[in-house]
Amino acid sequence: MSFIKLDTEIAKKKFFTIGESDVTSFDDHAVISLKDESGNWTSELYVFKNEEDAGQHARDHWEDYIDSYSNEEIVEVLGADTLIAWALGQAAGPGSAKVKNLNEWLDLYLHAPEEHFDSGPYQIELVADNIEEIIGFKPTVAYGM
Repeated sequence: MSFIKLDTEIAKKKFFTIGESDVTSFDDHAVISLKDESGNWTSELYVFKNEEDAGQHARDHWEDYIDSYSNEEIVEVLGADTLIAWALGQAAGPGSAKVKNLNEWLDLYLHAPEEHFDSGPYQIELVADNIEEIIGFKPTVAYGM
């Protein structure tokens, strides 16, 4: 068994024991499945080398989403009013921030990745060496999904 320790509690815990099989590594991040004492899945922790990687991941996720779904699904997510305003060069947005086009909206995630995730950011205080080897970097920040 391995471990990860966060600066803030998730489900009333900061320290989690994890198995190597609970870690899935990707190019720019890793996903760690967190489990309770009974071994039941509770949430996923997305870990990154830094905040910039987390922001780029969130932006890339939404760009990929928009590139791979139908126009109807995109309208449902972004809103017809937002898309019309952007077409007219007006500031709008599906969230609290108003921008003038899709690229500006995607770029918002670069500086606010927490908007994409369910919880976080959590600073990673300690992680087992073997987990660092599996994911290929020393993670410093995490977000929950």
